[in-house]
Amino acid sequence: MSVMIGIEVHCQLNTASKLFCNSSSDHRGKMPNECTCPICLGFPGSKPVVNKRAIELGMMIALALKCKIAEKMFFSRKTYFYPDMSKNYQITQYEAPLAERGLFTLGENKIRIRRVHIEEDPARLIHVGGDITSAKYVLIDYNRSGIPLAEIVTEPDFTAPKEVRAFLEKMVNVLEHLGAYDSGKEATLRVDANISTDGGERVEVKNITGFENVEKALNYEIIRQSSMKRSGNVVVRETRHFDADTNTTKSLRKKEYEEDYGYIFDPDLPSVTISRAWLESVASSMPELPDQRIERFVRQYSIDEYTAMVIVYSDKRLADFFEECCARYNKPPTVSNWIVNYLLKSLNWRSERISQSKARPETFVELLQLIDEGKITDRFAKELIKEYVDTGISPRTLAQKEIVALSEKDLDEIIVKVLQANANAVEEYRNGKKESLQFLIGKVLSETRKQGNPKKIKDLIVKLMPR
Repeated sequence: MSVMIGIEVHCQLNTASKLFCNSSSDHRGKMPNECTCPICLGFPGSKPVVNKRAIELGMMIALALKCKIAEKMFFSRKTYFYPDMSKNYQITQYEAPLAERGLFTLGENKIRIRRVHIEEDPARLIHVGGDITSAKYVLIDYNRSGIPLAEIVTEPDFTAPKEVRAFLEKMVNVLEHLGAYDSGKEATLRVDANISTDGGERVEVKNITGFENVEKALNYEIIRQSSMKRSGNVVVRETRHFDADTNTTKSLRKKEYEEDYGYIFDPDLPSVTISRAWLESVASSMPELPDQRIERFVRQYSIDEYTAMVIVYSDKRLADFFEECCARYNKPPTVSNWIVNYLLKSLNWRSERISQSKARPETFVELLQLIDEGKITDRFAKELIKEYVDTGISPRTLAQKEIVALSEKDLDEIIVKVLQANANAVEEYRNGKKESLQFLIGKVLSETRKQGNPKKIKDLIVKLMPR
């Protein structure tokens, strides 16, 4: 079975104000409909003015995606009747988008970018008592209405849902490095996915949030469409909704064609000329992109490429965390090893990103300094990092508490207790089974929460072992 998938990624741009007005685009902690004005509420007679910063962020995205940027662009009105659009049209770009014909490298695959354009976000709909198909009623919050969006449209170059997920994970990393997207501002990446199987009619799954959900929605559609064809039914062109509770898609409406939207040039907005000087200025101000950062990490910090990729592609803020740690503790290979093998494992266990964690560079490096000072062992540090990530308490404070507790015990008594409880292992060691000694050392370390020098513990076990 052949599969063709193309996607449209809607990225809320990281600007202080909305696309066509001065209302704040940051509505964290605000009451519904608080960040609004006559322009983003669509009042008759209100006049939009283009946010220059939104255009520049769109230009950066287009440059990062190797797109051809237009010398002149303009905005159009996309007419449709839906509760989230108070004007009954959306200001977007159709005939003359910001950029076209780009390319995005995904491993050995090359994903063609059809276009990048700028548009306004609709309002947020809250479905009460059900989902989009079953809610008792709908509430509308216009705080989101008018926030600038960059829409990134790919060609149908994906052949599997896992490829789409990999693309999105890498894409969000690029957007965060550009400063074009900030997930901390309650911003979301929303995806519309178009999929067809065996050359049949394409189906659009609308407004999917979460990369895992995108993969699930596409997997479900492949199964649904192939099942329909096997049973002799025809797959029709339609728009569907993904239900994250049931991991299924539901039909919303017959899929519209572009001509159904009645695009017209927006008479309230002038065309925008992108001069060579402006483009060069934006290009020169672009931050370091992920692939460039990986190359620098290998060169500057003497870490291997795989480790650099894990750090950078996991999360921009994790890469920032790594660099801040290296500024405080000048042993980058050690820092990268502990981040990749132990800090990330603890974060994943808690389903946290570094930005949500209590871990801080200034306290994280304390753990490594304690090992250097000989105050804790590697084994103990691997246990201590779990409590550190859970609590955010300084590793030096945590270690001091545990070391004091251990010093109050008699290590000899712990070893004698372990030997008595594991008489079979003692006997096996006496009969020449060397592995039994390692087993006993592990038992003692478990009793001491992996504190203490394993060599010293080994010597004490041999000394205190019953004759």
